[in-house]
Amino acid sequence: MSLESGLYTIHNGEDPVGRALHETRDLSPKAVFNRTDDPEAVWVVEALPNGRYKLYAKGAPTAVENSAPAGPVVALLIQQADAEEWELATVDRAGGTYRVVSSQGAVWLVTEPGEHGQIQTLPIPGGDAGATVFTFKRVDR
Repeated sequence: MSLESGLYTIHNGEDPVGRALHETRDLSPKAVFNRTDDPEAVWVVEALPNGRYKLYAKGAPTAVENSAPAGPVVALLIQQADAEEWELATVDRAGGTYRVVSSQGAVWLVTEPGEHGQIQTLPIPGGDAGATVFTFKRVDR
């Protein structure tokens, strides 16, 4: 496995990735953003025995909305059994950079780099060309 279980920040370039600082108070799935406005966006990364990972944003596991093959990445406040087991495809182990791939072969994609926007997933054959690269940095707390 590439990463150990623990606390991490996730960045796309200089842009932090996470949930919004202020969200609606209902139990609907919460969007995961590139360039989040949350200055303390820390993720729980859970390494699974099958070599995949569960990624938790503000304590809630993430998935593709409506368990679809493609669509926006969300944090599940309820129906957490629908959480995705993500693959972290190594781009540069020394730099901590990865492509995040769903069990259905869709990759995390930032459609507007440098802007505040929801992370999307899109099936890309081979997963390399067009996939966004993310940096995972371990946080010691």
